[in-house]
Amino acid sequence: MKILIYIIVTGMLLGGCSDFLEENSQDLMIPKTVQNYKEFLYGEGLNNKVVLCEYLDIMTDDADEIINIKRPYETSVDARKFWSYYTWQEYPEIQQDNSLLEDNAWGEYYHRILIANIILEALDEMEGTHVEKMDLAGEAYFLRAWSYFMLANLYGKPYVDEKQAAKDFCVPINRATGIEEKSLSRSSIKEVYDLMEADIISSIAAFKVSTVEKTIFRPNLPTSYLLASRIALFRKDYDKVIAYADSVLLSTEKALFDMTATYAIPRFLNVGNHEILFSYGEAPSGGLAAFQYSSLRRAAFIPSTDLSDLYAENDERKTSTLFFSAGGMKPMKYYGSTSDGMYPHAFRLAEVYLNRAEAYAAKGMTTEALREINALREKRISENYEVTATTAEDAFTLVKNERRMEFCFEGFRWFDLRRWDRPKITHRFSSAENPSNYIEYVLQKDDPAYTLPIPQKEREMNLSIENIDRPRRDK
Repeated sequence: MKILIYIIVTGMLLGGCSDFLEENSQDLMIPKTVQNYKEFLYGEGLNNKVVLCEYLDIMTDDADEIINIKRPYETSVDARKFWSYYTWQEYPEIQQDNSLLEDNAWGEYYHRILIANIILEALDEMEGTHVEKMDLAGEAYFLRAWSYFMLANLYGKPYVDEKQAAKDFCVPINRATGIEEKSLSRSSIKEVYDLMEADIISSIAAFKVSTVEKTIFRPNLPTSYLLASRIALFRKDYDKVIAYADSVLLSTEKALFDMTATYAIPRFLNVGNHEILFSYGEAPSGGLAAFQYSSLRRAAFIPSTDLSDLYAENDERKTSTLFFSAGGMKPMKYYGSTSDGMYPHAFRLAEVYLNRAEAYAAKGMTTEALREINALREKRISENYEVTATTAEDAFTLVKNERRMEFCFEGFRWFDLRRWDRPKITHRFSSAENPSNYIEYVLQKDDPAYTLPIPQKEREMNLSIENIDRPRRDK
């Protein structure tokens, strides 16, 4: 990767970070205190108004194209904008009309890594108490681990096992903190996971020292434990998965949200949902743009029949408008005008139960796996919520289905498919003028297209970096 590393400290970029910076010249502003750097981390790393990975759910078996209607492209979400991701094209940034829809995730996550690098290097020189510094360190280590996790699962090969991970390529590791222009090569999956694991352990240790009161809009100790559990799950280190998941519950008084009880919140992702540990992200105008559906705007895509059919009739996740409306046509976990300031993505307690359930199932502990699954289902299904299994393999299948139902349209499914078995998926894409005319596209089992290519802008800067060899598909 040929990357120009830079510290942007101009008034324009940091204008959203209050007036905390001391002006030494007309252009240069230098943070000094822990609070300065906390605002810098928030403005540049956590809340920078960048919509990321809008394509994740579109590539999965949770998405179907709307057919049997003529899409009014002038007034609705244009399915052609997402066609290249929905059909797993060789270079998905290139749209159907050959225009470029830039994938900004690579650059943004590396920008966040740079911010974390800068802050961690400057930690000793900042003005502030030890407790304040530890809280900032916890946030910076979390941000860096989380950014590498996203990069690894977007642009690195899938994690198969420890031996294969030492051979397969992942993404470059960037340790720079200043102005630097150089080529960085890909590291192995193992090297990147080792780094993110070390970072999240450091984040946990720092948060344990800190006594700073946290809101759900800043990384915190339970969130770091949950990310540690997630990283361990992807590495198939099941004892650690369980231990870190246990630690989440020991470090918070929050509990699962009960969808079977009477409640007033209009959306699942809402400040009234007390199972949310950390709220983050930016949504396209109007919510999940690719699935937008209202009286004025039709969707490009809808939840698939396969997904909808998984839910029992009395499953509140299906029948409540928290998840679907208009007869199952629109994901409704988040909607800006009725989510009361909440962001569209979250770390939440349901993952604790499902991470533990998967780890138990993988260890052959069927009873324990079922206990975790049913503890979640009790809060989602009003009666007859319990499921049973006689073998660990059956329990594992139940875990997969439960994760799919619980986390649909939250960006989990693509990563889960990659790490499990990379199954065959078929998508159809129809003509806007005549929906009966369509082309079927197939993502084969273990298809190389389960890994995204490095974005075009980055490839043009570094012609020598190894890229994934994705197959061409007919248009």
